[in-house]
This record gives sequence, structure tokens and C-alpha cells, in this order.
Amino acid sequence: MRNSKVRARIAAGKLRLRIRDLRNLGAKSEQMLHQIGIYSADELRRRGAVRAFAELKRAGVTSSLNMLWALAGALEPWPEGQHWREVAHSGSRLSLLLALEDTERRGT
Repeated sequence: MRNSKVRARIAAGKLRLRIRDLRNLGAKSEQMLHQIGIYSADELRRRGAVRAFAELKRAGVTSSLNMLWALAGALEPWPEGQHWREVAHSGSRLSLLLALEDTERRGT
């Protein structure tokens, strides 16, 4: 989604992204997120990658950290995203893991 016209339409609220339209996420990821009440890319963005993953894990939907990397990559930078493998091998990996641990400890 490097197209400036697409970015402008998204920013203006004229184009709604589905979860499966985001980088790293497809129909299966979309179905998994539906199980925890996330039905749109906007809702996923509001909840954030860490909270969404923690909820997926708590619901028994997935515990694979690859999903955390995929969610984080789908949301940053918005709306182009980053490949999940880049997230997994980047400096943000540790901060994501620490945020997940904190989220799980608080139960939110």
C-alpha cells in the first residue's frame, strides 16, 4: 500500500480496510480475530498488536509468537505495514515481549 492515493483515501475515511487487507494477515487471521471480537482493521488498530495477541492467547486461539510479529507488522507503519520476519528480528521484538508479559500479568 505504498500508493499515496490509497493512503489519502484511508486517512479521509473513504476507504475501509478489512483485516485481511493488512500486511501479514489473511482470511485465517481474520477469522481468528473475529473469535475475540475484532471485526475490522480499525478495531485491531485501536486494541493494538500486544493486547489482541494476549486476548487470542487467553482464548486458546493461538500461542504462536509469529502471530504477535504478524500483528505488530500489520499495524506499523500504518497502513503499509512491515513483514512479520522483519519485526521478529528487529529491536522492537524485546519491547513487544515485555509489553506482552506486562499485559498478561495485569490480565488486560
